[in-house]
Amino acid sequence: MRSMQSEVTTTMNSGAMDHAGGGAGNSAANAQGMPGAGMMSHPAAAAQADTQDAETLAAQAGPRKPSSGPVVAWGPNRLDVFTLGTNRGMYHKWWNGASWNPSLTGYEFMGGIGTSVPQAISTQPNRLDLFVTGTDSALYHKAFNGSAWVPSLTGYTSLGGVIIGDPRAISWGPNRLDVFVLGTDRALYHKWRSGSTWGPSLTGYENMGGIIMEQPEVVSWGPNRLDVFVIGTDRALYHKWWDGSNWGPSLTGYERLGGVCTSAPRAVAWGANRLDVFVTGTDGALYHKWWNGSQWLPAGNNLERLGGVCIGNPEVVAWGPNRLDVFVVGTDSALYHKWWNGSSWGPSVTGFENMGGILSSQPRVVAWAANRLDVFATGSDSALYHKWWNGSSWGPSLTGYEGMGGIIQNFGQTPVGAADAADSGAERADQAAQMGNGMGS
Repeated sequence: MRSMQSEVTTTMNSGAMDHAGGGAGNSAANAQGMPGAGMMSHPAAAAQADTQDAETLAAQAGPRKPSSGPVVAWGPNRLDVFTLGTNRGMYHKWWNGASWNPSLTGYEFMGGIGTSVPQAISTQPNRLDLFVTGTDSALYHKAFNGSAWVPSLTGYTSLGGVIIGDPRAISWGPNRLDVFVLGTDRALYHKWRSGSTWGPSLTGYENMGGIIMEQPEVVSWGPNRLDVFVIGTDRALYHKWWDGSNWGPSLTGYERLGGVCTSAPRAVAWGANRLDVFVTGTDGALYHKWWNGSQWLPAGNNLERLGGVCIGNPEVVAWGPNRLDVFVVGTDSALYHKWWNGSSWGPSVTGFENMGGILSSQPRVVAWAANRLDVFATGSDSALYHKWWNGSSWGPSLTGYEGMGGIIQNFGQTPVGAADAADSGAERADQAAQMGNGMGS
């Protein structure tokens, strides 16, 4: 990353997880086990009466619905990518509809010393909110208001806390943000911004209980609706929801959805009162569970097996109603893809399309329009790479990638075996052939 400087900001100050019940670091006082016998099957709360806002939000499956990540699309033909460099500073590049800025391989320096994957979210067109944890493990925030970064291009506002792993943010309406983090007791903590005010306070958090083993996932299928998914100490998938007035099954309780999961969950909503959740299992296969508006399927603690031998966290995106695209990394560190077209899985229930590459991070995918996908990941050289689906073909090719430069840290979970794959480039073709067979099993 040629433009990287040694400059850092001094605005990342110390903070502590602060809320009415005590700090997240006070594990003895606040740690709560993921409920077992008491965590009975509670269906997601019934949807509120549809409004025009809800219908509009449900139709916007690409740029409006996803939870946060290092890549965000706030409108048609617009992309913003955030990374950490070798100095752990924040870097930014963007696609304006015609070109990459500041250049194809260049990055804008945004200061800071980050320790987590950058998390960006858009609440409305030409508005971005960016979150990262600092060296003191507190949460930090900056926002783009349409003309400038606030508090400044290289400055950040401390939101407090002592956080483990990556934050996760979601927006269910204009100028509304909900952020979820793990505290040092591995409980889930929550803060929110409505308008310009942070709740429960600027540096405070709401304790939502649990002992959580992976990064939380959150999704919204309509205004004032949130669904949160986590992995418990038994490696099962758990769920809680906000129905507009209450947390279900309770503020600190969770609904058990089953499974024995080895990845963080990834979820999307392609319509009102619809949820699809993906995890990897102990056999490395991809598994799926969905809420159809009245019940979780498959029933009970079961999940649908979708095959493959997947390394790291899956990635999923929905660009329209009843459409899903799922991306995983295989044991050869190549990218693999499968999709739901409304009636069946392609290329088959347990098969995957080989998309080439040697990835050193999990893939990150966004959709800024119907039938449009943009995929980003880091390669064996730690540079950023990009490929895209334009509605009829993959660019620059099915197995090719556009190099975007940089030496990048913390773009996502590093797949196990990525280093070995990078050192074995001469065997790449054989590995790909083997992976193609394995992913079809």
